[in-house]
Formats: sequence, structure tokens, C-alpha cells
Amino acid sequence: MALPAAQPAEVLRAHQKDDMYEKQLAESVSRLLPARHASKAEPISSILYKSFTTLKDLQTLGEEYSGIVQVDDTYHKLPTFYNRLCSMLLSTFGSSLTSKLLRHCEKSVERNPYLKPEAQNACLVALRALNSLIPQIENIHRAMSYINGGPLQIGKTVAGIDYVHVRPAAAAHYAHLRLLGIVTLLHAFVSCGQSVYQAKKHMEQVNDMPSEVDSSKSCVACLEEIVQPCVLPCGHIFCFGCSYGALEMCALCRSPFRKNMVVPLMNYTPGTL
Repeated sequence: MALPAAQPAEVLRAHQKDDMYEKQLAESVSRLLPARHASKAEPISSILYKSFTTLKDLQTLGEEYSGIVQVDDTYHKLPTFYNRLCSMLLSTFGSSLTSKLLRHCEKSVERNPYLKPEAQNACLVALRALNSLIPQIENIHRAMSYINGGPLQIGKTVAGIDYVHVRPAAAAHYAHLRLLGIVTLLHAFVSCGQSVYQAKKHMEQVNDMPSEVDSSKSCVACLEEIVQPCVLPCGHIFCFGCSYGALEMCALCRSPFRKNMVVPLMNYTPGTL
């Protein structure tokens, strides 16, 4: 017979306790690391803490305090080693790896010379919006855990890990936690809506930028008046400082170019054609 599922209040208390111990461990680890590596103290402490508890088929200090035990999705067995390892890595590095992957995709889109400017801008805005939504996705998952129970970390949910309690549940706190979950869920949805709106607004501004710049005598790259105009192989015109400076691809059509392909326009005045 399976043990009863842990109540949200028990899971939250266990998470808070474990988080407190991990932060204490991170403070000790940070004192041992050079200053330039201080930011790595938290993930190192998280890996160490979980390696000596979860990976060893042991309760964490928070789980022992709350009287809960990790189980697989059948509620009859402990999670396998690989499930526990997967949950540990996803909980520790999942957000940062996802963010880095999205940024890498952004750079790949920016360097792709075969995409049309409209498609390129749309992809970039979508990727940046998705990157900004990562914290809100975590908040939505946390809110659903407050309401329906289950682990607070997405990594544990993905790995098929849940909790059962081995002591009487603290049901008295459940109603308050469910209300907190509803409020957190509403706040996350509002934040997601704002992020999508900002992304859409930014995309409209990006799409309007070329026509606004073409109607004036300004350089698209630096938005200053074009001084000593130069033409790129794609046919677009920029100022001398941008053409031979940090610019490596056309700011309008994203076509890459080499500096020896830039042609200065000696007797051309922007806006005369």
C-alpha cells in the first residue's frame, strides 16, 4: 500500500530548511574560493549537499525535519539513481543552461546571413522574450505546487520525483498555502503578459527602425549623422566610424562583410538620391 502524498506545507518547509543549509554551506565555500569564482559557491554547495543526501538514498535535513521521503511516480519505490541525479543537475543548472542556450540561439540567428531581416528580428524578439519568461515559468510551477502539491523544483517534476509523508500532515496550513499559490499564479501570468507585450512592442520598433533612419540622414548603426559615408557590399550606407569600426555585419540586412570590402563615398551626400 502506497504512503499518502506529502502536503504542500510539508514540502515547502523541507525546501526552506534545505535552502537555509545550502546557503550556510555556500558561505563557507565562498571563503575557500578566489574572489573571481565567488559566484560558483552556490551551485557547488548545492551539488555537495545533494550528493551526500539525495544521491546516497538519504533524506535531506529538510525532508527529515518535515517527515517526507522522495518517491518515484508510482509512490511505491524510491527514485532510481539516474532520476535523482537528473533532478539534482536540473535543479542546480537548469535555469542557467536554458538561458545560455537561448543566448547562443540569439547569436546564431544574428550571424545567419540567409534569414530575411523581418524573420531575423521576429526570431530574436521571440528568443529574448522566452529568456525573460524563465523566472515566471518557475513561479508558475511553484504556484501549482502550492495549490496541488508536489515538488517545488521543476527538475524533480521532470525527473518524475514526488514526496510522501511518514508523519501526520500539517493540514491546518494547507488553505493558506493554496491562497498563496493562487496569488503567485496570477502575478506570474500578469508578468508573462507584460513580457510578451514588451517583446511585441520592441519588435514593432525594430521593424520601423529602417524606414525611420532611411527618411533621415542618420547612420542606422550609431543613430548619428552620417559623416564620411561608406557603402557595404550589400548596398547599404553607414558612416566611416561604424563601417571600419566594431560593425561586422550590416545593421539592416545582417549580411557579414570584411573591412577591405567597404567602399568610401567621396562625393556623396546622404539624402541627395
